[in-house]
Amino acid sequence: MSDLLIWQQVQADSEVAFGELFNRQWQRCFAMAYSMLQDQKLAEDIVQEIFIDLWARRKKLQLDKPEAYLTRMVKNRVFTSMSRTNIPERNIEILEGLLQQSSPEDQYILNELRAKIREAEEELPPRCRQVYQLRKDDGLSAAEIAEQLGMSIRTVENHLYQATRILKNKINPITILLIIKHFI
Repeated sequence: MSDLLIWQQVQADSEVAFGELFNRQWQRCFAMAYSMLQDQKLAEDIVQEIFIDLWARRKKLQLDKPEAYLTRMVKNRVFTSMSRTNIPERNIEILEGLLQQSSPEDQYILNELRAKIREAEEELPPRCRQVYQLRKDDGLSAAEIAEQLGMSIRTVENHLYQATRILKNKINPITILLIIKHFI
């Protein structure tokens, strides 16, 4: 039975048909969400929310291709989730994962985003930038940075918080999402 026929039964309030659609599409939707987020729990939550929403809106939705609709829903929910991510570096990691087999155009876009991040990092106050770079580039813990720079751990943590807040504000998540949308 095709997904379209199953969907028509779902619209007629068939819980059995909904279970069949769920069983057919859940794994694919989860794999797509997980590949973009690299977070199992978040991917599971997103897919669960999509199917709950699908059941709640079954009477209103007119779908010719339920699979395509679910694909778009997964991408939209992932983008929404990523726009709420507090650390821009997380989005860059995801972008880099998407670009492992990318075209020259894709590489150009990623390089432009990296340049924007470097530019924002250069605008950080000097001590804040120094602490941020020791954490990001050298992978040092707050305690190691504090020892190396002769400051308290709390001061290091404040600098890291300030750097993250400044970068988050300078690198608009919507810009990152638009770039990601280009790749998917």
